[in-house]
Amino acid sequence: MGQYSDDTILRFSNFFQGFHKAHGRYEIKGANEKGKNEGKAFTYTTPPTPQLWEAHVKGEGPGLGIIPLRSDNTVLWGCIDIDVIGIDLAVLEAKCKKLGLPLVICRSKSGGAHCFLFLRDPVDATVVVDALSAWAAVLGYGGCEIFPKQTTRYDLEKDVGNWLNMPYFFADKTTRYGIKNGDVLDLPHFIDHAEEMSVTEDELVTVDVTNDDNDMFADGPPCLRHLASNGGFPDGTRNDGMYNVAVYLKMRFPDDWQDKLQEYNVATCDPPLTLAEINTIQKSVSKKDYGYRCRKPPIAAHCNRRVCLTCEHGVGGGEGNIGPEITHLAKYEGNPVYWFATIADKRMMLRTEELTDQNKFRTKMLSTINRLIPKQVGPRWDRYIDELCKNCQVIEVAEEMQDVGRFHNLLDTYLLGQARTTTKEQLMESLSPYITGDGEVWFRVEGLLRHLDRQGFRHDPTTIYKWLRDCGAEDSQLHVKGVNKRIWKIREPSSSKEPDPENHFGSEEF
Repeated sequence: MGQYSDDTILRFSNFFQGFHKAHGRYEIKGANEKGKNEGKAFTYTTPPTPQLWEAHVKGEGPGLGIIPLRSDNTVLWGCIDIDVIGIDLAVLEAKCKKLGLPLVICRSKSGGAHCFLFLRDPVDATVVVDALSAWAAVLGYGGCEIFPKQTTRYDLEKDVGNWLNMPYFFADKTTRYGIKNGDVLDLPHFIDHAEEMSVTEDELVTVDVTNDDNDMFADGPPCLRHLASNGGFPDGTRNDGMYNVAVYLKMRFPDDWQDKLQEYNVATCDPPLTLAEINTIQKSVSKKDYGYRCRKPPIAAHCNRRVCLTCEHGVGGGEGNIGPEITHLAKYEGNPVYWFATIADKRMMLRTEELTDQNKFRTKMLSTINRLIPKQVGPRWDRYIDELCKNCQVIEVAEEMQDVGRFHNLLDTYLLGQARTTTKEQLMESLSPYITGDGEVWFRVEGLLRHLDRQGFRHDPTTIYKWLRDCGAEDSQLHVKGVNKRIWKIREPSSSKEPDPENHFGSEEF
């Protein structure tokens, strides 16, 4: 069976079924100074067709990207995306086998690793993300990207989700290959391997990677529990490790945490820190309710924030921690601009003013997802949002996908609709448009607004008026039998339009 046979490509695409309304394409331009491939990514609001899969496998055009989150918030596959260029795939595979993780290891387009989980039937995305986040932490890559990045959508039109580049682009000469027992697989053998490694939901949830049968860090961060059960803090990280221990103890034992610090020092450090070093840590943590140093060794590599946020003495437990936070931010560059924030596993749509104004943000968050971020000092909030915006997903939207584009289409539908008036007198009493017969349509804005509302398209009248004028519409007065009413006049649209171009919008690389 050849790599390009229809049956092979169909079997391959079946393993990566995802969102049926959109797909991604990535065109590589070259490598940067770090050796990572760079290019331009686009997300298209059209299905990933068999023709696109065939072009991907044959290397004809840009590579294909698939959004794993399906429309019902389930997935058939997930991925741990380890962005470490030159990672030893065979060593990683061996580690996964030792831990009993049903992961298929592939080389990513940038030379990192994509660790794929394949499921025999659709599974709720939250279950999959929980599992993959825990596995990444145990593998030592806590905090890396997990796909799907979202477990829910705000809507199915704007909030399509993040896609991942597919393996086996230009299969005959691919650099995006899978391995088995350290050996490179061609596409047919990769498919066979994926079939062998596929699991059911029951098999997925029974994979246990925890090894923390002591209660030293009960209800504490998973990273500390993992390190304590696997030899303690590595050399060179003892001071930072014990700092996090002190933060934990202060939350768990607020009255006598200092007395326990030396006991934990002996249990987690080999050799233990000196008394002088422990006293320095104790004085520092005593001054203020500091938070965990989640982004620094030794705990960063084993971070499982999803679980930590649920722990009584985790990252949400102390005053020095922000609690529920934005874990993913996407900017929808339409007209107007929207922002999609992921908080506590839920999606929230925001206007720009709701994102930048902390009070408006907290109000929207409380009414939308029933959670509340602790109020921050003004400058701290600004820095927090600024940092998120630096790394947010940017979605550049084609005009036909923007609200203004939708307005144009709905306006044409209204003007050319079957319900029309035939005289000026009827227009005065009706909310339907009047076609004059000399190339113009007259209408009352109340009728247009009712039409837009019925289509679920709601904007303030000021915006509607601006868009009308941009279309060449002019407001006027109609006088009939001593009665004046405000109407709008516009050129009659053509009833035969060219087919809409393929909707697409660009984005940053995922």
